[in-house]
Amino acid sequence: MSANRLAYLLKKFPRLSETFVLNEILGQEALGRDLHVFSRRTRDAEPTQPQLARLRAPIEVLPPSSEIDPWSELFGDEADELLPRVRALVGELRPLGHARLPSLVAEALWLRRRARELDVRHVHVHFATDSAVTARCLHALGGPTYSITAHAKDIYRDTVSPRVLDDLVAHAAFVVTVCDANVDYMRSQVSSRAAAKIRRLYNGIDLELFRRPAVERRPAQILSVGRLVEKKGFDVLIDALGLLAERNVAFEAVIAGDGEDRALVAARVEARGLAARVRLTGPIDQTAVRALMHESTLFCLPCKIGADGNRDALPTVLLEAQAAELPCISTPVSGVPEILDHGRAGLLAVEGDVVSTADAMQRLLAEPATRARLAERGLEHAREHFDVRKTARVLGEWFDEVVSESTCTSST
Repeated sequence: MSANRLAYLLKKFPRLSETFVLNEILGQEALGRDLHVFSRRTRDAEPTQPQLARLRAPIEVLPPSSEIDPWSELFGDEADELLPRVRALVGELRPLGHARLPSLVAEALWLRRRARELDVRHVHVHFATDSAVTARCLHALGGPTYSITAHAKDIYRDTVSPRVLDDLVAHAAFVVTVCDANVDYMRSQVSSRAAAKIRRLYNGIDLELFRRPAVERRPAQILSVGRLVEKKGFDVLIDALGLLAERNVAFEAVIAGDGEDRALVAARVEARGLAARVRLTGPIDQTAVRALMHESTLFCLPCKIGADGNRDALPTVLLEAQAAELPCISTPVSGVPEILDHGRAGLLAVEGDVVSTADAMQRLLAEPATRARLAERGLEHAREHFDVRKTARVLGEWFDEVVSESTCTSST
Protein backbone atom coordinates (compact mmCIF):
# COMPACT_ATOMS: atom_id res chain seq x y z
CA MET A 1 0.00 0.00 0.00
CA SER A 2 1.40 3.38 -0.96
CA ALA A 3 1.86 6.16 1.58
CA ASN A 4 -1.20 7.77 3.07
CA ARG A 5 -3.78 5.88 1.08
CA LEU A 6 -6.21 6.37 3.96
CA ALA A 7 -6.99 9.46 6.02
CA TYR A 8 -9.16 10.25 9.01
CA LEU A 9 -11.27 13.42 8.84
CA LEU A 10 -12.36 14.59 12.30
CA LYS A 11 -13.85 17.74 13.76
CA LYS A 12 -11.12 18.03 16.40
CA PHE A 13 -8.27 15.70 17.11
CA PRO A 14 -7.22 14.72 19.67
CA ARG A 15 -10.09 15.08 22.15
CA LEU A 16 -9.87 13.87 25.74
CA SER A 17 -13.42 12.49 25.69
CA GLU A 18 -12.94 10.57 22.42
CA THR A 19 -10.43 7.91 23.38
CA PHE A 20 -12.28 5.49 21.07
CA VAL A 21 -11.04 7.46 18.05
CA LEU A 22 -7.43 7.41 19.21
CA ASN A 23 -7.71 3.70 20.09
CA GLU A 24 -8.99 2.96 16.60
CA ILE A 25 -6.28 4.93 14.82
CA LEU A 26 -3.55 3.30 16.92
CA GLY A 27 -5.13 -0.07 16.17
CA GLN A 28 -4.88 0.60 12.43
CA GLU A 29 -1.27 1.75 12.77
CA ALA A 30 -0.47 -1.44 14.69
CA LEU A 31 -1.57 -3.33 11.57
CA GLY A 32 1.00 -1.39 9.57
CA ARG A 33 -1.34 1.11 7.94
CA ASP A 34 0.08 4.48 6.97
CA LEU A 35 -2.42 7.19 7.96
CA HIS A 36 -2.94 10.92 7.75
CA VAL A 37 -5.26 12.76 10.16
CA PHE A 38 -7.15 15.87 9.12
CA SER A 39 -8.57 17.91 12.01
CA ARG A 40 -11.15 20.45 10.84
CA ARG A 41 -10.67 22.58 13.94
CA THR A 42 -7.81 23.31 16.34
CA ARG A 43 -7.88 21.00 19.36
CA ASP A 44 -9.18 22.24 22.70
CA ALA A 45 -6.86 23.31 25.52
CA GLU A 46 -7.23 20.15 27.64
CA PRO A 47 -5.07 17.26 28.78
CA THR A 48 -4.12 14.67 26.17
CA GLN A 49 -4.14 10.93 26.57
CA PRO A 50 -0.67 9.46 27.22
CA GLN A 51 -1.01 7.01 24.34
CA LEU A 52 -1.11 9.94 21.91
CA ALA A 53 2.69 9.78 22.08
CA ARG A 54 2.50 6.48 20.17
CA LEU A 55 0.73 8.07 17.20
CA ARG A 56 2.81 8.11 14.02
CA ALA A 57 0.28 9.78 11.73
CA PRO A 58 0.72 13.50 11.07
CA ILE A 59 -2.13 15.69 12.28
CA GLU A 60 -2.99 18.42 9.80
CA VAL A 61 -5.40 21.17 10.87
CA LEU A 62 -7.52 22.63 8.09
CA PRO A 63 -7.47 26.40 7.64
CA PRO A 64 -10.70 28.10 8.75
CA SER A 65 -13.27 27.91 5.97
CA SER A 66 -13.29 31.72 5.86
CA GLU A 67 -9.62 31.60 4.86
CA ILE A 68 -10.06 29.00 2.11
CA ASP A 69 -10.23 30.52 -1.36
CA PRO A 70 -12.61 28.27 -3.33
CA TRP A 71 -12.18 30.36 -6.47
CA SER A 72 -8.56 29.29 -6.91
CA GLU A 73 -9.73 25.67 -6.80
CA LEU A 74 -12.79 26.17 -8.99
CA PHE A 75 -11.17 28.18 -11.75
CA GLY A 76 -7.78 26.47 -11.92
CA ASP A 77 -6.56 23.90 -14.40
CA GLU A 78 -9.42 21.49 -13.57
CA ALA A 79 -12.28 23.95 -13.90
CA ASP A 80 -13.92 21.98 -16.73
CA GLU A 81 -14.17 18.96 -14.45
CA LEU A 82 -14.91 20.68 -11.18
CA LEU A 83 -17.61 23.20 -12.11
CA PRO A 84 -20.16 20.61 -13.31
CA ARG A 85 -19.46 18.52 -10.21
CA VAL A 86 -20.04 21.49 -7.90
CA ARG A 87 -23.25 22.39 -9.72
CA ALA A 88 -24.56 18.83 -9.39
CA LEU A 89 -23.50 18.57 -5.74
CA VAL A 90 -25.18 21.80 -4.70
CA GLY A 91 -28.29 20.76 -6.59
CA GLU A 92 -28.41 17.51 -4.57
CA LEU A 93 -27.59 18.93 -1.13
CA ARG A 94 -29.23 22.37 -1.09
CA PRO A 95 -32.77 20.90 -0.83
CA LEU A 96 -31.66 19.10 2.35
CA GLY A 97 -31.35 22.50 4.06
CA HIS A 98 -27.82 22.30 5.43
CA ALA A 99 -27.05 25.79 6.72
CA ARG A 100 -23.26 25.40 6.52
CA LEU A 101 -23.11 23.87 3.06
CA PRO A 102 -21.04 26.67 1.42
CA SER A 103 -18.26 26.44 4.03
CA LEU A 104 -18.25 22.63 3.90
CA VAL A 105 -17.96 22.67 0.11
CA ALA A 106 -15.01 25.06 0.50
CA GLU A 107 -13.38 22.60 2.94
CA ALA A 108 -14.01 19.77 0.48
CA LEU A 109 -12.34 21.70 -2.32
CA TRP A 110 -9.27 22.28 -0.15
CA LEU A 111 -9.21 18.63 0.89
CA ARG A 112 -9.54 17.48 -2.71
CA ARG A 113 -6.21 19.07 -3.54
CA ARG A 114 -4.51 17.75 -0.36
CA ALA A 115 -5.89 14.24 -0.90
CA ARG A 116 -4.37 14.18 -4.36
CA GLU A 117 -1.05 15.46 -3.08
CA LEU A 118 -1.00 12.75 -0.41
CA ASP A 119 -2.43 9.99 -2.64
CA VAL A 120 -5.34 9.46 -0.23
CA ARG A 121 -7.72 6.87 -1.64
CA HIS A 122 -10.23 6.68 1.21
CA VAL A 123 -11.36 8.91 4.09
CA HIS A 124 -12.91 7.71 7.35
CA VAL A 125 -15.03 9.99 9.53
CA HIS A 126 -16.33 9.67 13.07
CA PHE A 127 -19.87 11.03 13.62
CA ALA A 128 -22.42 11.58 10.85
CA THR A 129 -22.25 15.35 11.23
CA ASP A 130 -20.44 18.17 9.41
CA SER A 131 -17.22 16.19 8.91
CA ALA A 132 -19.26 13.51 7.15
CA VAL A 133 -20.94 16.14 4.97
CA THR A 134 -17.48 17.42 4.04
CA ALA A 135 -16.40 13.88 3.15
CA ARG A 136 -19.58 13.43 1.09
CA CYS A 137 -18.80 16.66 -0.80
CA LEU A 138 -15.17 15.64 -1.24
CA HIS A 139 -16.17 12.36 -2.87
CA ALA A 140 -18.74 14.07 -5.11
CA LEU A 141 -16.04 16.47 -6.31
CA GLY A 142 -13.91 13.60 -7.55
CA GLY A 143 -12.07 12.95 -4.31
CA PRO A 144 -11.64 9.66 -2.42
CA THR A 145 -14.40 7.42 -1.19
CA TYR A 146 -15.49 7.76 2.43
CA SER A 147 -16.91 5.78 5.32
CA ILE A 148 -18.46 6.85 8.62
CA THR A 149 -18.60 5.58 12.16
CA ALA A 150 -21.91 6.73 13.66
CA HIS A 151 -22.21 6.95 17.44
CA ALA A 152 -25.15 8.51 19.29
CA LYS A 153 -25.66 12.28 19.17
CA ASP A 154 -25.34 12.10 15.39
CA ILE A 155 -28.27 9.70 15.04
CA TYR A 156 -30.54 10.07 18.09
CA ARG A 157 -30.82 13.81 18.79
CA ASP A 158 -34.03 15.47 17.70
CA THR A 159 -31.97 17.90 15.59
CA VAL A 160 -30.78 15.07 13.31
CA SER A 161 -32.31 15.30 9.83
CA PRO A 162 -33.32 11.84 8.55
CA ARG A 163 -32.91 13.13 4.98
CA VAL A 164 -29.33 14.27 5.59
CA LEU A 165 -28.51 11.04 7.42
CA ASP A 166 -29.95 8.98 4.58
CA ASP A 167 -27.91 10.93 2.02
CA LEU A 168 -24.66 10.53 3.98
CA VAL A 169 -25.15 6.80 4.48
CA ALA A 170 -26.33 6.09 0.93
CA HIS A 171 -23.25 7.70 -0.65
CA ALA A 172 -20.74 6.16 1.75
CA ALA A 173 -18.70 3.07 0.90
CA PHE A 174 -19.92 1.66 4.22
CA VAL A 175 -21.12 2.93 7.59
CA VAL A 176 -20.04 1.49 10.92
CA THR A 177 -22.05 1.93 14.08
CA VAL A 178 -21.04 0.77 17.50
CA CYS A 179 -23.82 -1.51 18.75
CA ASP A 180 -26.73 -3.63 17.54
CA ALA A 181 -29.23 -1.18 19.02
CA ASN A 182 -27.81 1.54 16.78
CA VAL A 183 -27.97 -0.69 13.71
CA ASP A 184 -31.66 -1.38 14.28
CA TYR A 185 -32.46 2.28 14.90
CA MET A 186 -30.49 3.61 11.92
CA ARG A 187 -31.99 1.09 9.52
CA SER A 188 -35.44 2.22 10.64
CA GLN A 189 -34.58 5.83 9.76
CA VAL A 190 -33.08 5.49 6.29
CA SER A 191 -33.91 4.07 2.87
CA SER A 192 -33.27 0.45 1.96
CA ARG A 193 -30.32 1.56 -0.21
CA ALA A 194 -28.72 3.26 2.79
CA ALA A 195 -29.68 0.53 5.27
CA ALA A 196 -27.64 -1.99 3.29
CA LYS A 197 -24.48 0.04 3.98
CA ILE A 198 -24.76 -0.15 7.80
CA ARG A 199 -22.55 -2.56 9.77
CA ARG A 200 -21.97 -3.12 13.48
CA LEU A 201 -18.49 -3.01 14.96
CA TYR A 202 -17.93 -2.45 18.66
CA ASN A 203 -15.39 0.13 19.76
CA GLY A 204 -12.18 -1.54 20.84
CA ILE A 205 -9.84 -0.76 23.72
CA ASP A 206 -6.33 -1.82 24.65
CA LEU A 207 -7.16 -4.42 27.27
CA GLU A 208 -3.56 -4.73 28.43
CA LEU A 209 -3.50 -1.03 29.24
CA PHE A 210 -6.21 -1.60 31.85
CA ARG A 211 -4.89 -4.86 33.29
CA ARG A 212 -5.28 -4.58 37.04
CA PRO A 213 -2.02 -4.58 39.02
CA ALA A 214 -1.73 -6.18 42.45
CA VAL A 215 -3.12 -3.25 44.40
CA GLU A 216 -5.72 -3.20 47.15
CA ARG A 217 -9.13 -1.81 46.37
CA ARG A 218 -10.53 0.81 48.71
CA PRO A 219 -13.27 -0.80 50.83
CA ALA A 220 -16.26 1.25 49.61
CA GLN A 221 -15.25 3.61 46.80
CA ILE A 222 -17.82 4.24 44.08
CA LEU A 223 -16.39 5.56 40.83
CA SER A 224 -18.03 7.28 37.87
CA VAL A 225 -16.27 8.75 34.85
CA GLY A 226 -17.64 10.71 31.93
CA ARG A 227 -18.45 14.06 30.42
CA LEU A 228 -20.66 16.02 32.78
CA VAL A 229 -23.67 16.15 30.49
CA GLU A 230 -27.31 15.13 30.83
CA LYS A 231 -27.17 11.73 29.12
CA LYS A 232 -24.60 10.35 31.58
CA GLY A 233 -27.16 10.46 34.40
CA PHE A 234 -24.99 12.14 37.05
CA ASP A 235 -28.10 13.74 38.57
CA VAL A 236 -29.49 10.25 39.18
CA LEU A 237 -26.14 9.07 40.54
CA ILE A 238 -25.85 11.95 43.03
CA ASP A 239 -29.43 11.51 44.25
CA ALA A 240 -28.79 7.77 44.61
CA LEU A 241 -25.65 8.51 46.63
CA GLY A 242 -27.75 10.80 48.79
CA LEU A 243 -30.15 7.92 49.36
CA LEU A 244 -27.26 5.66 50.39
CA ALA A 245 -26.20 8.31 52.89
CA GLU A 246 -29.74 8.41 54.30
CA ARG A 247 -29.59 4.62 54.67
CA ASN A 248 -26.31 4.98 56.63
CA VAL A 249 -24.37 3.01 54.01
CA ALA A 250 -20.63 3.59 54.28
CA PHE A 251 -19.12 4.84 51.01
CA GLU A 252 -17.02 7.48 49.33
CA ALA A 253 -17.44 8.47 45.69
CA VAL A 254 -15.34 9.97 42.92
CA ILE A 255 -16.81 11.58 39.79
CA ALA A 256 -14.15 12.19 37.15
CA GLY A 257 -14.67 14.36 34.11
CA ASP A 258 -15.65 17.77 32.87
CA GLY A 259 -18.44 19.18 30.76
CA GLU A 260 -21.15 21.76 30.32
CA ASP A 261 -23.05 20.61 33.43
CA ARG A 262 -20.09 20.80 35.81
CA ALA A 263 -21.59 23.65 37.85
CA LEU A 264 -24.94 21.82 38.08
CA VAL A 265 -23.26 18.62 39.23
CA ALA A 266 -21.24 20.45 41.89
CA ALA A 267 -24.36 22.29 43.09
CA ARG A 268 -26.29 19.01 43.34
CA VAL A 269 -23.51 17.41 45.40
CA GLU A 270 -23.64 20.39 47.77
CA ALA A 271 -27.44 20.43 47.95
CA ARG A 272 -27.52 16.74 48.88
CA GLY A 273 -25.01 17.33 51.69
CA LEU A 274 -22.43 15.10 50.03
CA ALA A 275 -19.49 17.48 49.70
CA ALA A 276 -17.46 15.51 52.27
CA ARG A 277 -18.14 12.17 50.56
CA VAL A 278 -18.11 12.95 46.82
CA ARG A 279 -14.99 14.23 45.07
CA LEU A 280 -15.15 15.90 41.65
CA THR A 281 -11.80 15.59 39.92
CA GLY A 282 -12.40 17.70 36.83
CA PRO A 283 -10.75 16.56 33.55
CA ILE A 284 -8.10 13.87 33.97
CA ASP A 285 -6.14 11.72 31.53
CA GLN A 286 -6.39 7.99 31.10
CA THR A 287 -3.49 7.21 33.42
CA ALA A 288 -5.39 8.83 36.28
CA VAL A 289 -8.63 7.12 35.21
CA ARG A 290 -6.92 3.73 35.27
CA ALA A 291 -5.53 4.36 38.75
CA LEU A 292 -9.05 5.19 40.00
CA MET A 293 -10.48 2.07 38.37
CA HIS A 294 -7.83 -0.11 39.94
CA GLU A 295 -8.48 1.20 43.46
CA SER A 296 -12.29 1.52 43.41
CA THR A 297 -14.90 -0.95 44.58
CA LEU A 298 -17.50 -0.50 41.87
CA PHE A 299 -18.30 1.63 38.83
CA CYS A 300 -21.66 3.30 38.28
CA LEU A 301 -22.77 5.22 35.18
CA PRO A 302 -26.59 5.50 35.15
CA CYS A 303 -26.98 6.50 31.48
CA LYS A 304 -30.28 7.97 30.36
CA ILE A 305 -31.96 9.45 27.31
CA GLY A 306 -31.70 13.24 27.27
CA ALA A 307 -34.53 15.65 26.66
CA ASP A 308 -33.31 16.12 23.07
CA GLY A 309 -33.14 12.37 22.43
CA ASN A 310 -29.37 12.20 22.84
CA ARG A 311 -28.03 9.14 24.63
CA ASP A 312 -24.95 7.01 25.03
CA ALA A 313 -24.50 4.19 22.54
CA LEU A 314 -21.46 2.29 23.81
CA PRO A 315 -19.78 4.21 26.66
CA THR A 316 -16.04 3.58 26.44
CA VAL A 317 -15.57 3.97 30.19
CA LEU A 318 -17.73 0.90 30.79
CA LEU A 319 -15.48 -1.12 28.49
CA GLU A 320 -12.45 0.20 30.36
CA ALA A 321 -13.97 -0.61 33.74
CA GLN A 322 -14.62 -4.18 32.61
CA ALA A 323 -11.02 -4.50 31.44
CA ALA A 324 -9.91 -3.25 34.87
CA GLU A 325 -12.02 -5.97 36.54
CA LEU A 326 -14.27 -3.38 38.13
CA PRO A 327 -17.90 -4.50 38.60
CA CYS A 328 -20.26 -2.16 36.75
CA ILE A 329 -23.74 -0.72 37.14
CA SER A 330 -25.53 1.06 34.33
CA THR A 331 -28.93 1.13 32.60
CA PRO A 332 -30.55 -0.54 29.56
CA VAL A 333 -30.00 2.41 27.20
CA SER A 334 -28.94 1.74 23.59
CA GLY A 335 -25.88 -0.54 23.53
CA VAL A 336 -25.21 -0.60 27.28
CA PRO A 337 -26.89 -4.02 27.74
CA GLU A 338 -24.54 -5.35 25.06
CA ILE A 339 -21.56 -4.21 27.16
CA LEU A 340 -22.97 -5.74 30.34
CA ASP A 341 -24.12 -8.91 28.55
CA HIS A 342 -27.71 -8.07 29.41
CA GLY A 343 -27.10 -8.18 33.15
CA ARG A 344 -24.72 -11.16 33.22
CA ALA A 345 -21.54 -9.03 33.19
CA GLY A 346 -22.86 -6.14 35.27
CA LEU A 347 -26.01 -4.89 36.94
CA LEU A 348 -28.68 -2.99 35.01
CA ALA A 349 -30.65 -0.45 37.04
CA VAL A 350 -33.87 1.13 35.80
CA GLU A 351 -33.14 4.17 33.64
CA GLY A 352 -33.64 7.41 35.56
CA ASP A 353 -34.62 5.57 38.75
CA VAL A 354 -32.82 6.77 41.87
CA VAL A 355 -34.00 3.93 44.11
CA SER A 356 -33.04 1.22 41.61
CA THR A 357 -29.58 2.78 41.18
CA ALA A 358 -29.08 3.10 44.95
CA ASP A 359 -30.21 -0.50 45.48
CA ALA A 360 -27.72 -1.79 42.90
CA MET A 361 -24.83 0.12 44.48
CA GLN A 362 -25.81 -0.99 47.99
CA ARG A 363 -26.01 -4.60 46.85
CA LEU A 364 -22.51 -4.57 45.33
CA LEU A 365 -21.03 -2.81 48.35
CA ALA A 366 -22.49 -5.54 50.57
CA GLU A 367 -21.77 -8.60 48.39
CA PRO A 368 -18.06 -9.28 47.67
CA ALA A 369 -18.90 -12.55 45.94
CA THR A 370 -21.24 -10.80 43.51
CA ARG A 371 -18.59 -8.19 42.80
CA ALA A 372 -16.03 -10.89 42.07
CA ARG A 373 -18.41 -12.80 39.79
CA LEU A 374 -19.36 -9.71 37.78
CA ALA A 375 -15.73 -8.59 37.52
CA GLU A 376 -14.66 -11.99 36.18
CA ARG A 377 -17.53 -12.20 33.68
CA GLY A 378 -17.00 -8.57 32.65
CA LEU A 379 -13.35 -9.20 31.82
CA GLU A 380 -14.24 -12.30 29.80
CA HIS A 381 -16.89 -10.33 27.90
CA ALA A 382 -14.45 -7.50 27.18
CA ARG A 383 -11.84 -9.92 25.88
CA GLU A 384 -14.37 -11.54 23.59
CA HIS A 385 -15.97 -8.39 22.15
CA PHE A 386 -13.94 -5.23 22.82
CA ASP A 387 -10.28 -6.14 22.20
CA VAL A 388 -8.95 -3.42 19.89
CA ARG A 389 -6.72 -5.94 18.13
CA LYS A 390 -9.81 -7.85 16.99
CA THR A 391 -11.89 -4.81 16.06
CA ALA A 392 -8.95 -3.22 14.24
CA ARG A 393 -8.53 -6.28 12.03
CA VAL A 394 -12.19 -6.23 11.01
CA LEU A 395 -12.18 -2.52 10.22
CA GLY A 396 -8.86 -2.88 8.43
CA GLU A 397 -10.33 -5.56 6.17
CA TRP A 398 -13.21 -3.26 5.29
CA PHE A 399 -10.78 -0.44 4.50
CA ASP A 400 -8.68 -2.75 2.33
CA GLU A 401 -11.73 -3.82 0.32
CA VAL A 402 -12.68 -0.21 -0.42
CA VAL A 403 -9.12 0.89 -1.24
CA SER A 404 -8.70 -2.13 -3.53
CA GLU A 405 -11.92 -1.32 -5.36
CA SER A 406 -10.90 2.35 -5.62
CA THR A 407 -7.52 1.41 -7.06
CA CYS A 408 -9.08 -0.92 -9.62
CA THR A 409 -11.62 1.73 -10.65
CA SER A 410 -8.99 4.46 -11.03
CA SER A 411 -6.81 2.20 -13.18
CA THR A 412 -9.57 1.33 -15.67
